[in-house]
Amino acid sequence: MNHNSKVMLVLLFFLCTSLIGDVKCSFNENDVSQWSIFPPLPVAVSKTANTVCREESDLYLDNLKNFTLWAHEMWDATAKSSSGILRGSVFQMGNFEQCLSARAPFAPQYCLATIKVETASTKSRLDPFSLYYSPYDSVLQKIQRSADPAQQSRDAIKVGWCVPSSCSIRDLETNLNEYLAGVKNKFKHKNVTYTAHFSEKFCQTAAESNYFDAVDISFCFLAVLLITLVILGTTYDVTVNSSKTEEKPLKISRCSRMMMAFSARQNFNELNRADDSNPSLSILYGVRTVCILAIIMDHRFGTFISSAISNFNYLESQYRSSVACLLFHGDLFVDSFFLLSGLLVVYGLLGQFDKRPMNLGLIWLLRYIRLTPVYAFVIFYYATIFNHSGEGPLWKLIAGGDSEDCRKNWWTNLLYISNYVNPDHMCMTHSWYLPCDFHYFIIATVICFLIKKQKRIGLSLLLFFTIASMVVPFAITIVYQRPGLMHFYPEFLTGPKVYVDFLLTYSKSHTRATPYFVGMYAGYTYYKLKGCNKHICRTKSFIVVVVSLCLMLMSVFSAKVFYDPYHPYNAVESASYAALHRLAWAAGSFGVLYVASFGHAGCIRKVLCWSPWVPLSKLVYGAYLCHMTFQLRSAAKFMNPRQVSYFDVMSLSFSDMVLSFVTALGLFLLIEAPFRKVFRELIMPSREPPRKITTTDLPSAGEEEMINNNVNHDSRL
Repeated sequence: MNHNSKVMLVLLFFLCTSLIGDVKCSFNENDVSQWSIFPPLPVAVSKTANTVCREESDLYLDNLKNFTLWAHEMWDATAKSSSGILRGSVFQMGNFEQCLSARAPFAPQYCLATIKVETASTKSRLDPFSLYYSPYDSVLQKIQRSADPAQQSRDAIKVGWCVPSSCSIRDLETNLNEYLAGVKNKFKHKNVTYTAHFSEKFCQTAAESNYFDAVDISFCFLAVLLITLVILGTTYDVTVNSSKTEEKPLKISRCSRMMMAFSARQNFNELNRADDSNPSLSILYGVRTVCILAIIMDHRFGTFISSAISNFNYLESQYRSSVACLLFHGDLFVDSFFLLSGLLVVYGLLGQFDKRPMNLGLIWLLRYIRLTPVYAFVIFYYATIFNHSGEGPLWKLIAGGDSEDCRKNWWTNLLYISNYVNPDHMCMTHSWYLPCDFHYFIIATVICFLIKKQKRIGLSLLLFFTIASMVVPFAITIVYQRPGLMHFYPEFLTGPKVYVDFLLTYSKSHTRATPYFVGMYAGYTYYKLKGCNKHICRTKSFIVVVVSLCLMLMSVFSAKVFYDPYHPYNAVESASYAALHRLAWAAGSFGVLYVASFGHAGCIRKVLCWSPWVPLSKLVYGAYLCHMTFQLRSAAKFMNPRQVSYFDVMSLSFSDMVLSFVTALGLFLLIEAPFRKVFRELIMPSREPPRKITTTDLPSAGEEEMINNNVNHDSRL
């Protein structure tokens, strides 16, 4: 080989080396793991003292290298890298179903690993509450935890990891933290560190969702038994009434009445029966139904955004919007129920006391009997079958947690003390309303009794309780330096039972009573005006409606002040709002109802007196109890983050409304109406003479009043 050839070979060698170096450099610069804010997860648990976990992880790795299908199903189900974090999408879920259904030689498990990033060296922003970031700011500023509680924390994500089920939580956490300590990426040079955490509620295996215990089976047995009783009762009703003759009067035996109590035909016919003893109260059918529809929509919005959302930055802007106050302060519609309950209890009890003296203990017992059977059945469902109604990455946290709380604390619900005893593990979070209402009912019966005996003393006591109901939240807000209302921020929506304001003020009877006592004044007003021809002139009607609507709108939209992160906290201001905004809402609602009943508000009255409201209003209680089952199930089944928009939430809300009322109809025919009649027959059996059985055989009005205590106007939800 001549000299020129050797020179050419040397030059060619250096050229190839340079090209390889360039390719290597180019490859490194395009390696996604170098630029990911959060590093990708390892394939399996490589280092652990758990022998079975290590062996199964090694088997998993070997088969992955050999392109075995089951191993690649597990790896394919694991979330590879994070995306959308800068828009608030902190759930990187992978594929939950594929992980648990992978046909591996061992049982796989799906875990959501919480990976947190520490950016202590990054300078804080000048404006920590601003939603605007300059496109030239450091990305590390965007992922820093914000001082604004309305903003989604972007310094921690949850990543789906498919691993052998033999690996314990401790194995996973130790191995992942060791891996994260040695991972190398561009953020490592910025003194960014990562830590990992695991929880039992974020790890699931396929075997967990298939296990039925004796309690689950007992609920199924009870449901079948009740359905059988309804079928038998309906069949008996149809048979007896089809074989009767008009000439031959039949005496209805007690056994027959007990059987007829379960007749779906008779109970269904009762739904359309409206009480016409006081036409002024007919508007309440519509009010009650509209309020439950608003609550269902509000709860759908809350449960939707409590799950995995991909565009949380949109919600962050909505917290500062005036329109969103209708949703973020929708708890005022619950106050409307308190108002209606107070109104109907006072109106009904005073009417009953006019006819006959009644024992207060008996009234409380009847109220308990009226509320509890269907309530107990729904609690039983929550504690059993509800946990088997779906699955998903968040199932154990959202649905499983509620089901477990119902198994442990069902007795506090049935004693109506769940908002005071173990409230951080309350069965059915939305059921806090019922103990409050029951406590107020006891107070209302005593006040009504005093009003009939000594009117001045009774009304003075009502005034005292009304003032006290405003002083208490004022004092609590001052002492504990809390906000004037409960903020529906991510911290509350993802853990409502342990949220400080929920436990301190939102769910407590002594802080929510003002609308109920205002309703008692309204009930006393309707009682005094019963049978008279009072009519408010057009001018006064207009003034009362305008003032009332202004009070209601003010109580809703003034919440925007307290959602503004730039508004400085003032304890007196917050306490005043906490004490007065529920009064303003209740007083405004009473004003509208008063004009609709006795004044010129024809449009409002026509809407609220629409005939379909009558049967729907009688299903409101069941709809309130069961509507959250559909919403929690939907949130717990999120397999991947979803976008939130008002249209989507409203669409889902309408489906919730239909499902809730259809289910409520089933509960009414299966439990509510039959058990009301059964208990009535046991406590105060009919003493009627022999008579003909007709297809419209209904309970006597007097007995119905004794059971309802409200002249057929049910004061429940």
